[in-house]
Amino acid sequence: MSLYELMKNYAESHRLHPAPALPAGELGKSLALFHNCLIESGMEHSGEMGNRIVTAGPESLRTIDLSRFVVGFLPFNSVSTKTETNEILFDLFSFLCWLEKKDIHHGLAEIDFQKTVQALTGAQDRCLQLSHFLDDETGRVLEEPPRIIETINDVFLVTKIDGDYIYLQGQNHEDPVRVRLPNEIMNLVRLNDNLDLVLGDTSERWVVLEAGQVFPEFQTGQNFSSI
Repeated sequence: MSLYELMKNYAESHRLHPAPALPAGELGKSLALFHNCLIESGMEHSGEMGNRIVTAGPESLRTIDLSRFVVGFLPFNSVSTKTETNEILFDLFSFLCWLEKKDIHHGLAEIDFQKTVQALTGAQDRCLQLSHFLDDETGRVLEEPPRIIETINDVFLVTKIDGDYIYLQGQNHEDPVRVRLPNEIMNLVRLNDNLDLVLGDTSERWVVLEAGQVFPEFQTGQNFSSI
């Protein structure tokens, strides 16, 4: 059974209030937001824009999906208060507990949900500030737009930090990219950060043309302080 179908069953059995303003609003606000984040991340789905549903099963869930949801997605989707965020995350936790009670395996079963969310919430301010500075960098670049010969739009993983350079590996592009960035960004960026960027190649160097979500990636058992 797909994640969408399981979420819908949960929403119906628990009589969750629909959120008609959201895509997949029949899942209730919290699960609809999580479902839409999974769509945005590229999880297997079907349907047209505004009416898409996740077709992947619950075993497809990864810690990076939770990180993107907590750190990157919620602050960019009008979820601004701590109380509202906590309510949404509690609803997601309740859904995962429901899956476990039904002996349905899911990809987040091996993590300590509370500790992981606490660590991700702690990383949120850093990532939001980093996103803000990256956005400022795009403004600086576009003040005197360079000649661009190629652009790449991707979510890039920070694989190396060397002085004022970061090395990036895109999810959909094989070749790594090296970008030079100002100190205020270098002071905030961490290894294994995911940066949603549009990069431009000037033939001499890569520059940041657009910046979006920033969220950390970590593995089960990793020291939470590193994010």
